Amino acid sequence: MEVYNTTINIICPSRFGSLNYLGNLTREILKNHKVTVSDKYEPEAHNILIDEGVTSVIYRRRADVWWTDTPAMIYRSKDYIKKIIENENLFSKHYTVSEFCKQIYRKQNIPVEDTTIPRPVNPILFNYRTNYKDTLYDIAFIGFMDNIDRKNVRISESIILKHGIRSVMVTNALIPVRPFITKYNFGSITDEQKAQILSKSKFLLFPSFVEGFGMPPLEAMSVGCIPIYSDVPAHNEFAVGIPVKPVDRIETFGYGCRIIKYIISEKDVEEAVKYALGMGKEEYEDLQSKCIEKAKYMYNLFKERLKLLVEV
Repeated sequence: MEVYNTTINIICPSRFGSLNYLGNLTREILKNHKVTVSDKYEPEAHNILIDEGVTSVIYRRRADVWWTDTPAMIYRSKDYIKKIIENENLFSKHYTVSEFCKQIYRKQNIPVEDTTIPRPVNPILFNYRTNYKDTLYDIAFIGFMDNIDRKNVRISESIILKHGIRSVMVTNALIPVRPFITKYNFGSITDEQKAQILSKSKFLLFPSFVEGFGMPPLEAMSVGCIPIYSDVPAHNEFAVGIPVKPVDRIETFGYGCRIIKYIISEKDVEEAVKYALGMGKEEYEDLQSKCIEKAKYMYNLFKERLKLLVEV
């Protein structure tokens, strides 16, 4: 049954990526319940963990339900993970956000349910719409610059500067001041401002080299801003737009362990951007309608499966 009289405590123990944002967004979506967002387990509540799954095992984070993501982290010892899982009561149910994440977890002896629960977008995005003839920007970019540049901020910046593309960039990275670039600091805008920015942009450029899910393309699709995205897991499970195929797949080091990395060629991204900017109105609007349709489908899928997180 659903939890109505019990407080739901959403645990976000780290500041990694968009996890705290997701915790607060989920609280808003669950507004008919009593919901708190914290960094610790609450014994009197129904606890839902939103975090990266491999590190949650290593740090022995406990919750009633796990709802995890992963940027393809691979811990050095599957046996060590298995031992922790066997000896610790960390969760009753574990759901992840994509088939890609599910396989990553299972290969590392982390149990996970067959059913995936996709990440949500803020539903206010569906109230906005990009108009082909009325945009301020040709390209939008939304992404955090970390020490391994997983979002490929530098590739995006390089292409925008090279071609003088009228762009808006929401990032913590240092971007050269140019009259054709509008810059917002990452984390400084509200969801409504994000919706306004995306609805004034023809395309979202998002060539991340790996994603456990990848919210920016889905957010862009929700307003009809077509994503130019890296065709990597888990983007290719839901994304509609202009895909950029990776040229290779390697294992490298990041976030304190091995990670999977798909190599994205700057030349291929540049060609995709050129193609996008050359699209006519009819072609654009046809692809745009497919983006919106898929975004609505994904949000409805999330709402349908959300009950799995709050059931006891």
